[in-house]
Amino acid sequence: MPDEIMGGMIFQRLDVDDILMDVQKVCRDWRRICKDPDMWNIIDMDRYSDISYTDNDFEKLCKQAVHRSCGELIDISLKGFGTDDLLDHISQCSSKLNCLRLEDCDDITPWGLSNALKRLPHLETLELYYFDIEKEEDIELIGRNCPLLKSFEMEPMYAGGDVYARAIAKSMPELRHLKLFGLMDDDNGVQAILNDCPHLESLDLRGCPYHDLDLDENLEKLCRERIKDFKYRPYNLPESDEDSDTD
Repeated sequence: MPDEIMGGMIFQRLDVDDILMDVQKVCRDWRRICKDPDMWNIIDMDRYSDISYTDNDFEKLCKQAVHRSCGELIDISLKGFGTDDLLDHISQCSSKLNCLRLEDCDDITPWGLSNALKRLPHLETLELYYFDIEKEEDIELIGRNCPLLKSFEMEPMYAGGDVYARAIAKSMPELRHLKLFGLMDDDNGVQAILNDCPHLESLDLRGCPYHDLDLDENLEKLCRERIKDFKYRPYNLPESDEDSDTD
């Protein structure tokens, strides 16, 4: 089987830890394919995929994968593990990174994230889920350190309402896509985003029942007129009737 098929269509569908711990040990040809930098321009690691490994094991494996990308890494996702040190390592080795996703990464701090983002001038997509970020200035730092940011998604550990929205509006004027899951709680933040993010094409304000948003009728109409893909579940609307793609 040609290397391109083996590497691109088969090996890249396997978990990173499986490749580094098992697959590459099968034979010389498989090891050669597993060392090809093209195998590692996209890295997706889920700590919960194998509970036999420790957080430290996953961090070491992640560093190995990043090293093998030889600076060509463009997309990385970390779920359930990670530290400021790991993120610093990724940023120092991956200046071409275009997309970064962090989910449930308790040991990565807002300071560690901001410090790493300074070295990622090409980053266009950032997704933060269950991330410990509370301060308006932390959001603004992200925007200032990522001037090319086009897509931002966030579901923090704490409610922030229009505080988050104001910081995003102030520091991320080039956004095309914005998703704030379970955050918004009044019109002010939404209005700030409309005023200061003129290129926005997609805005998702859906969230948990206890964070439902009740937009002013005129503001909702303005959102639907200006934003091609606007998603929002009005206050007290049952979960099953959640708004999706209707205009």
